Amino acid sequence: MGRSIPSFRHLIEIERLNWSEFKKELPTKSDKEAFNTISENAKLYTQYLSNANRPIPIEPIMIGALFHNYKALLKLNNESTLSEDLILKKVAELEREKPLAKALFDKTCERWRGLLYALHEDDRELLLRMLADCCYDNLDNGATKMLIDKVSESNVSILFFFCLILQNQKLIERIKNSVKYGENIKKSGTLFDYVD
Repeated sequence: MGRSIPSFRHLIEIERLNWSEFKKELPTKSDKEAFNTISENAKLYTQYLSNANRPIPIEPIMIGALFHNYKALLKLNNESTLSEDLILKKVAELEREKPLAKALFDKTCERWRGLLYALHEDDRELLLRMLADCCYDNLDNGATKMLIDKVSESNVSILFFFCLILQNQKLIERIKNSVKYGENIKKSGTLFDYVD
């Protein structure tokens, strides 16, 4: 009998098991719960992430989790969504002001083309905004050149994910600066502080 290809939901569970030792070493119960939430957030986009056609399952899982957090952070910060036309204008600015970052944006969009085509229009616009914001806000020409010059595509993905995490952290800081805090709330936060 032939083997069947596991569903993406099953691949998420396999990855969760692969990272179980990491989860066991997390210091607190809330950290472990946040780790579980990341996997659950990725499952929200299983139907779309399965179209990403990425050979390494952790990549779509990470993009799904980061995308969910980005959407939640925009909502917390009361930021409105941008139309595709406004996103294209931002990409045009990117091309004028940071041509290497625009090249990285194009390469990343091509890499995630299956996911972009599978998403509903609202989510596609948000994902494009996330990618454009990441390239525009986080990357100067030096950092972009370093990313583009990497030979291994997996290194580019990991570095781009780091830039997306940096983008989410900046959103957290903007939210924290716009909200008055009581004494019981920490002044330094991480992405895990805002995972729902």
